[in-house]
Amino acid sequence: MVLVGVTGIFLNSIILIILLNNKWLWTASNYLVGNLAAVDLITLLFCPWLMLARDFYQQYVLKNFGCKFDGFLQATMLLANVAAIILVCYDRLAAAVLTAEAKITKSVAPKLIFVSWILSIVLSTPWIFKREYVERPWKNYLETYCVEDCDFLCIYWHFLVILLVWIPLTAMTITYGAIIWKLEWGARELLSRGGGRTIILAKRKTMRVTACILLAAAICRIPFTVLVYWRNNLRKEINAVDGGYSIIWFIATYLMYANCAINPIIYGFTNTRFRKAMDRTPCIACFRFGSLCCVYGKEIKENQSPQHNNNEKLFVIEGSPQPRRKLSQIVKNLLHIHRHTVELSIAKVDEATTKPTKVTPLKIEHL
Repeated sequence: MVLVGVTGIFLNSIILIILLNNKWLWTASNYLVGNLAAVDLITLLFCPWLMLARDFYQQYVLKNFGCKFDGFLQATMLLANVAAIILVCYDRLAAAVLTAEAKITKSVAPKLIFVSWILSIVLSTPWIFKREYVERPWKNYLETYCVEDCDFLCIYWHFLVILLVWIPLTAMTITYGAIIWKLEWGARELLSRGGGRTIILAKRKTMRVTACILLAAAICRIPFTVLVYWRNNLRKEINAVDGGYSIIWFIATYLMYANCAINPIIYGFTNTRFRKAMDRTPCIACFRFGSLCCVYGKEIKENQSPQHNNNEKLFVIEGSPQPRRKLSQIVKNLLHIHRHTVELSIAKVDEATTKPTKVTPLKIEHL
């Protein structure tokens, strides 16, 4: 558990430090990734130690407050983690498949994050009211334990499994399946015109990333489902479980927390912009994560560069141009760019601005 805790706290902290120190990364998509990193960081800071306190001792040592707060905190953080993953999946689905109107904007992202936290807290409140700390004195020993309302929580456990396991797995499958389907049809259309090599390579990489994401999610979450159904088939009384159940309980809970340590690698370190910011951020640059993560990408780029010399270049003008400024004047400022290989997108403005116009290549991020 120390390995998972330390690694997860370190990697999630890197994601948050990069976001806080690079304002050019403050986009709606990165807000959602930052929220996921924050959830995982808080989860790994508190929840594993509460779990170990239950595992180390024969008796329940967290007393009444721990009995009420332990389950509530863990359920809240795990549900917030699921909500954050679903938001990231929807954002990627909207960016790759849906229309522009369906995308999450920079102003809407914080509101969705706030709502997801509120829902997670509300759905976790049964742990406060349906658990009770009990002390049973013996002649020479004080027995302490935390009991649950089996009539209610047996139903609630199955509801919780749907939220923690099946909904995120379904969301991931739909998201990345739709992205692969979109890339497949795009590749077929371009292949009919004699192109599409870039999309085919992107589809292959997306399929590899999708396989890793779904495999990691399945391994980390499905044992929790086995645990719940196993406990539901046991007798509803104290000391009804045996040693095998305790082992499965530890493994299932451990894997749920291990998923929090894997998420920053899946959703942060695979992001091109995050990798570029790693070697430019103070306190992070010394680790050279960006250079290490980019080695594979550079090799692919070198292998692909001779095959794509004829690809079109897409450029976007950042900032608002001066009003009544002619398009021909802008083109004249781009003498190094051939006019047949450039698309210019100029925003409409009503007022004059002194912000300079900057032309930068629009790069397509890999998932």
